[in-house]
Amino acid sequence: MTNLCLTEWFSAFIHILLTYTLITLLHLAVPAHHVRGYVHDGPKFYRLNGLRVFFIVSLSFIICIGYFQYLDIQYLIHLRMKHSICACLLGLIFTFLIVLPFKQNSSSFWLDIYLGRLKNPQLFFNRTDGKILLYLIGGIGLELNLILFYFQYAQENKPMTNIMVYVILFSFFTIEYFYHEYVHLYTFDFIVEYVGFKLVWGCLVFYPFFYPITIWCQIHPTSLSFTRQCFSITVFFLGWILSRGANNQKYLFRTQPKARFLGVFQPISINGRLLCSGWWSISRHINYLGDTLMATGLSLAIDGGIYPWLYPLYYVALFIARERTDYERCQEKYGRDWEEYCRRVPYRIIPFLY
Repeated sequence: MTNLCLTEWFSAFIHILLTYTLITLLHLAVPAHHVRGYVHDGPKFYRLNGLRVFFIVSLSFIICIGYFQYLDIQYLIHLRMKHSICACLLGLIFTFLIVLPFKQNSSSFWLDIYLGRLKNPQLFFNRTDGKILLYLIGGIGLELNLILFYFQYAQENKPMTNIMVYVILFSFFTIEYFYHEYVHLYTFDFIVEYVGFKLVWGCLVFYPFFYPITIWCQIHPTSLSFTRQCFSITVFFLGWILSRGANNQKYLFRTQPKARFLGVFQPISINGRLLCSGWWSISRHINYLGDTLMATGLSLAIDGGIYPWLYPLYYVALFIARERTDYERCQEKYGRDWEEYCRRVPYRIIPFLY
């Protein structure tokens, strides 16, 4: 029994190590677009090839477990908890490798380990950016788990409309993230956050293993009513419109300040610094509401007690805290311009409510 347990731990570690290494090697080797970023500690351009690497890895995995059946689905499912723990170990190792070589950022060594010392550490002789690589691994890891769980449920030969809707919507979420990879260079994560254990663990562990917790917890496949399907899909895409629209409008404003968004929305700003038209006239963080609605749409597709709601509840907790932090940061950075923006756009996240 002990030997079997050790073998499983070793297998789980090798699975995670090989998967993350393969994604890294493909990211370094596959042709990429070079895009100028908003903030960086190294070269002026980021190498972006997330969508290409995503399809190479995902389609290869589907062929291996679905067509050739090279991989034992049930064994991989059995190891899922060990996979997540081994990912934690790799995250800790990577954190030390990406934090320790750089100059201390605070008076506390452990605070530096947790938050990081650089915003955009350059890796592999400036071949790639640390954040780009981490988000790439996290997004593809999420998709691999979705594919794995889908094939597990498909083996049961039961009605599984809920699983299909969930996996299709979540896969759309991941694909369109990589399609708009360049837009996210102008988001909070890239502009503000440093690369430490918090971000590393989030990308290598939380993103691939917690986000799909709904089907990880063995939710029973069922046949959703047509009304329930439509409601779930509607809520999801309403959230997507808000989130994607807001992020893309902000990206356009940062890169082309005078351009109309979608050829319709005239950019109105406060001293050219704070955008307050279009999506950004509805609430100060309308994109947070959009992300939460997408998570809610996913949860509505699944029946299974509290588990399906852990994902949107995480967003609620995250965004309320982040909004407060962002408020203080913007108040310090923009001063009276921020006060004027808050006067014009009084709602923090949810229009007319909060």
